[in-house]
Amino acid sequence: MTLVKNVVGSSRWSKPSTGESSWLEYWENKVGHRASHCGKCHEINHDELVGAHVQKVFGGNEVYITPLCRACNQLTEPFWVDTELVRVPSGE
Repeated sequence: MTLVKNVVGSSRWSKPSTGESSWLEYWENKVGHRASHCGKCHEINHDELVGAHVQKVFGGNEVYITPLCRACNQLTEPFWVDTELVRVPSGE
């Protein structure tokens, strides 16, 4: 489990420059499987999942993508996730 926080203002990056149609698709391509649940609350409805921009609370300024449900993607306080973190491509 990793302690993360949502990145404020990340909605300006609507999709990755690597060709995927969404950040969730980017995450799925990088890890090699479909997202099965929200990394925080374990919501399993794939239609409710997004590729959320997060940062490790104790890990520098790097930005990562991980699957979260729409509700957890709005959290303002740090939280734990059990899903893999995929680094955002440089320049995004």
